[in-house]
Amino acid sequence: MREKLIALCKGKLVQICSHWDVDGVCSAALVYHLLRGVALHVKTKTKGIPFLITKEDIDNKAEVVICADIQPSPEICGKGKIIAYIDHHPIEDTSCFDIAIHDPSERSTTTLIYKSLMNNSKDPYVLFLTLAGYFGDGGKKEDIPEPLLSNAKEAIPDMMQEQESQFKEGNFLEIERHVSALNAGKRHNWSGDIPLEMLKSIDCYEPFTNITHPLAVQLQQYKAMLKQDYNRSPEVKQVGKVDCAIITEPRNIQGVLAARLMKEKPIIIMNVHGDIIIGSLRVPDSLDFDAGKFLERFNSEMKTFMGGGHEKAAGFTLNKDELELFLELLKNA
Repeated sequence: MREKLIALCKGKLVQICSHWDVDGVCSAALVYHLLRGVALHVKTKTKGIPFLITKEDIDNKAEVVICADIQPSPEICGKGKIIAYIDHHPIEDTSCFDIAIHDPSERSTTTLIYKSLMNNSKDPYVLFLTLAGYFGDGGKKEDIPEPLLSNAKEAIPDMMQEQESQFKEGNFLEIERHVSALNAGKRHNWSGDIPLEMLKSIDCYEPFTNITHPLAVQLQQYKAMLKQDYNRSPEVKQVGKVDCAIITEPRNIQGVLAARLMKEKPIIIMNVHGDIIIGSLRVPDSLDFDAGKFLERFNSEMKTFMGGGHEKAAGFTLNKDELELFLELLKNA
């Protein structure tokens, strides 16, 4: 797949479109560094609302469009552009893409890229990006796959050091401490462009982790500004079999609040952002409940609903005028 993707992009104008979360921006950075020396030019774009790349997102001059950790709309296929799809989210059909690297069993898109395009590289920066995306999508240190684990212990031992948690039982790896800063862009200003631009402009992780890069400094400023927002305590009510709260916040904090406010049952936090509702669903590890599959059922029941994700963490968007319908469907789900 590596050789095929490089051949498709050689000498061409390439646009990489990715999700705005840590897995998305790290996936885009991995692909960017792979192709920047062979493509004529590589442009990037991050997106999260909705979780779909449409024709409006694509530069007219782009000859190759790569969607990483986000799905391409069917409308962009067969329109004279080469479409590459790299993702671990479930999708019904990948036959319309010129190249598809897809495995829903992978924890993150970065681990999929590492296995399929990076030849299990021992490059420190590749390993850092891969593990950052893995932890950004809820990966556990006990479940890091081989040879990623052994390569990382050898090449980036400083990032693999265990640290004692001050907030809960157990330890965490040093690299996990840097995930929240990469997420600060999309949480503060609803975009992953700043962390992605930083990851594109460096070829080692120290300017980010040591906070010497100007954009790393900016992300730390965002992170500090978000701390107060994370202390919000909205009213949580039970709707059907899940806890639910509705907020109206200028920043993208519903996922953090859902994780913080989660108790014994699944919880949905919905943020009213203009005419759009952005929701996050989180599920306790102790429950046998698939958040992604639960939300997918509403895709066919509502006109504007678009949802899905992972077993313990998933998200959705819908138009505000369908909120009451969604709440009614939740009661009976």
